[in-house]
Amino acid sequence: MRRKDREIDDAQEMDAILSRCDAVSIAFAGPRPYVVPMSFGFVREGGRLKLYMHCAGAGEKLARMEENPHVAFAAYRCGPLEEGETACAYSTAYESVCGSGTLCRVSGEEKERGLRILMEHYAPGRSFSFQRPQLEAVTVLRLDAQEASGKRRSPRS
Repeated sequence: MRRKDREIDDAQEMDAILSRCDAVSIAFAGPRPYVVPMSFGFVREGGRLKLYMHCAGAGEKLARMEENPHVAFAAYRCGPLEEGETACAYSTAYESVCGSGTLCRVSGEEKERGLRILMEHYAPGRSFSFQRPQLEAVTVLRLDAQEASGKRRSPRS
């Protein structure tokens, strides 16, 4: 990373950033680039970051995943625009977590667990039950991050 003063390599700090993000963008390789924002939840197991997402049972992202499960991801939050006297003096505060890993479809108990992790991200502390038809209708994906890094630009004082 070019700006080492903005780099975040602490897992707990990256997790705190992820907990404040509303969506994660997943980028797929292929004959043409393809990126899609998705709702997500995440956990760390054995020090490894895992993101869970849900989607329909068919579509572009699943076709891409089947062809090549290696993906990149980015989750970020931007602060308000900071104006300046010149164009180059304009900026914004931000924080992000980006990385890459492999994407797979999960089933059974892990599918329901992934949905619970996702819901905990958006509705902390609430308990949800899932009916069999709901579970059968949704596809749950898990992204196993092989690398991740964070970056932050604090607001001007």
